Amino acid sequence: MAEPKNDEANYSLRGFLQLSRIPFLSPGLAALIAGIALGLSDGSNPQWPLVAMSIVGIAFIMLTTYYFNEYFDFDGDKINRTFTRFSGGGRALVDAGVPRKLAKVAGWSSVAVLAAIALLYLVFYFSDYPLLLPLGLYGAFCGMFYTHPPFRWSYQGIGEIVIGGCYGVLALLSGFYLTSGVLNLDMLLVGVPASLTVFGIIMVNELPDIEADRTINKRTLVVRFGLKRGAAIYVGAMVLAYPFMVASILVGTDVSIAFYGLPVLVLSLIIAAIAARGGYADRHQQEVMGGLTILANMLSSLMFIAAAYLAVS
Repeated sequence: MAEPKNDEANYSLRGFLQLSRIPFLSPGLAALIAGIALGLSDGSNPQWPLVAMSIVGIAFIMLTTYYFNEYFDFDGDKINRTFTRFSGGGRALVDAGVPRKLAKVAGWSSVAVLAAIALLYLVFYFSDYPLLLPLGLYGAFCGMFYTHPPFRWSYQGIGEIVIGGCYGVLALLSGFYLTSGVLNLDMLLVGVPASLTVFGIIMVNELPDIEADRTINKRTLVVRFGLKRGAAIYVGAMVLAYPFMVASILVGTDVSIAFYGLPVLVLSLIIAAIAARGGYADRHQQEVMGGLTILANMLSSLMFIAAAYLAVS
């Protein structure tokens, strides 16, 4: 069945799922789950209801980010005709007929869910895990104001860095704390590859959106530096992910991470080769790089689980 026209309100489940951008929940969830698994590898005995609440919580932090992003980026998405399947927003509002107001309602509803989770945490778990409060509040603050006024990180040229830090280092560090009860700062280094590749996801999706973003004065890093230099920054971040995975051996990661991290290196080198041939300016190649970057991001977190539990003898 054909998609509804823009003037036809679409309140279907399919439209709402498109608005929610469910596949893009993977970056934060992968990092959080990696942190949880690494905490468990130390023999911890976590409070599983809190772990479950935290997984739901990070999902709703990301959903809040995406809903408000769809709402406040509407004008840019509406004029964007060079988007790929990964960029240009979820297209639910501009192409699938989902009412714009639904994105705003969904955003605030997600904030309400986060408030309810926070209340349960304060009542039952705060005394045992007090540091989870500032970690969670910081993540929610950064996500909500990615496009929401007054901060609008993504319009200031810092959104890529802010979200990269939250969906990578912060998520993995929080996951480890959830299961171990210890704020192990070694996890900061372990989380860097995930942050670099989340940064890469945002950057590669800004390449095809550059003209639309420039038109609405959305000063992303790609708009600020231009297509060629923006692509170079993106490739540089991706290529650095594997060296940081290996560097984590310095803080106790099993040396097998050098083996398990190889797929991230291979994907990054493929991305670099595509970009070197000018693919950063080609819509089809931008889409290929976007898909490879998402895969590299998940592996940059999950391969630490492999290194912890399946260490090469």
